[in-house]
Amino acid sequence: MTFIRFKGTPKNVIPAKAGIHKLLTLLDSRLRGSDKLEIIRGSLKKERKMDEEIRERMVLMCQTLMRMLELTFEGFRRPTEKSFKEAMEVKDKIHHYSSELTSYVISKTPSSEKGKEWAKPYLSIASSFDRMTYNIEGILDRLRAKAQSHILFSDRAAREVNDVFQEAMRLLENLPDLILTQNKVLAQRIGEEVRSILKIAKGYSEEHEERLIQGICVPKSSPFYLGIIESLKGVIGHTLEVSGKIVSLSSKSSPSPHLSPQGGEGNG
Repeated sequence: MTFIRFKGTPKNVIPAKAGIHKLLTLLDSRLRGSDKLEIIRGSLKKERKMDEEIRERMVLMCQTLMRMLELTFEGFRRPTEKSFKEAMEVKDKIHHYSSELTSYVISKTPSSEKGKEWAKPYLSIASSFDRMTYNIEGILDRLRAKAQSHILFSDRAAREVNDVFQEAMRLLENLPDLILTQNKVLAQRIGEEVRSILKIAKGYSEEHEERLIQGICVPKSSPFYLGIIESLKGVIGHTLEVSGKIVSLSSKSSPSPHLSPQGGEGNG
């Protein structure tokens, strides 16, 4: 009887007459395995490209938020209707970018549970950016009302607001680098600095309220001071939230949500 020995499998000796079908089946299975590998590679490449696209969109949002905060700070130092208007125009851009980011993530999310879990951190980050924008808009509203009412801060109050503003801008400035590098050391440093400045800002508010009770502070300026400090604390707090979510993304070692556990393409 004639035998066929398949190269690479020395123990698999197949009778020629009876084994042609088995041989073809074996070759076909190997081909399908190779095809599956190419599918996986292609999906992973697509996944990396998609994640890069999301990161680029998040960086753009950070940079635009930074611009809005800088213009708001300029409105604090030299309040003019022009500076307020420019800041509000940037706010509209942020809302547009946020909507685009959210729509993009949703459009790329598989319908599987794994896909939904993949999308959650990105959507949560977009939500944090929206809340930062809301806080900065709150500062703008108070600065505009303060200017229209011709209310002035004491030197101490102005210095304290300036300090918290500077820290908020510095912390926000770190986010683009963190998004691109997902550096845990940088994230840890941001966390430590956020907790420190939030503690300082809380102390400013409490001391201000104490001076108000003692009759040292002017009552009509107090709501503006406290409101601005609280909104800046909101910006800083959401910066910490984004930082933590970015690090959690880098820590995930689960397979791509666009692939099934068997290595094929996921449903949806």
